[in-house]
Amino acid sequence: MKEKIKYLDYLFVLRPTLLFPVWTFFLAGYHANLCFDANKKLLDPKLVQNNNPIVAFVLLSFLMGAVYIFNQIADIETDAKNQKIFFIANGIISQKLALVEGIILTIVAIGLAFVLEFKLGISFVLIFLCAGIFYSIKPFSWKDKPIWGVMAHLGGGWLVPACGWIAAGTLDWRFCIYAIPYAVALVSGYLLTTIPDIPGDRESGKITFGVRYGEKVTIYWAVFFELLSIGFSFLTRDYVLFLPALAAFPLYVIAVVRQKTEDVIRAIKFTILFVSLAVCVKFLTYFLVILVTYYFSKWYYRKRFDLEYPKFAA
Repeated sequence: MKEKIKYLDYLFVLRPTLLFPVWTFFLAGYHANLCFDANKKLLDPKLVQNNNPIVAFVLLSFLMGAVYIFNQIADIETDAKNQKIFFIANGIISQKLALVEGIILTIVAIGLAFVLEFKLGISFVLIFLCAGIFYSIKPFSWKDKPIWGVMAHLGGGWLVPACGWIAAGTLDWRFCIYAIPYAVALVSGYLLTTIPDIPGDRESGKITFGVRYGEKVTIYWAVFFELLSIGFSFLTRDYVLFLPALAAFPLYVIAVVRQKTEDVIRAIKFTILFVSLAVCVKFLTYFLVILVTYYFSKWYYRKRFDLEYPKFAA
């Protein structure tokens, strides 16, 4: 049994639980296009019969899984020191095979995206360049630079909802406005993720936002961007983001007051959970996708490594 489970390593190296925010932002962009266009209806039969959104959803998962592989290859040293993401860092999957898997997934995702919709293909290329090349690969390595790391996530916060927006119809100027709260929300979450990794990143010579400005200042900036997300989502009447962002805000306040890493981790996890559940209200099938992914992941990590992951405990 354990020998067969090892084959799943090539699936979980894609870090499917990290796809939750990607899936959520994609569906939020899809919903926003339908919701804020007076000429469309959420239950338009033509849209329901169109499988393009499902195909785009799957292809985006392939692309982001490949991006996570490239990120792990670039971060082997720091992942080992931070004691996380051990598939490639600990040699469970060789760098060569991981690289081949990432390249194949990238080619398939981008190629089929262009077949599906030209603008979707362009968005995929931009995501790959921003998150897969510039963010991880030297000499760019935006992940190791405080401001460029922020800019990369700001761009990702626009591009991922753009894919959902395109899957629902044409891409127009309104998208730039409705995507703002998602872009700043992603930056807020990113800033918090740099905090637990400060010791390992500093030792490896990475100058992330958390390393450069310290835990306290980083939390304050995360709160600032969270407030921007709340404000912009209220102004655009995007309650799919506004209500969960507002519900998660007390967790940010607690992180500011207590200045503890576990509070930071809790704010990250529950913010993603709240937004995902809000999207599930609009797309009930997505709730099933989350449940299956979550519990299948728990089963895999328990059987494969005797590890309790993923979990909500900080």
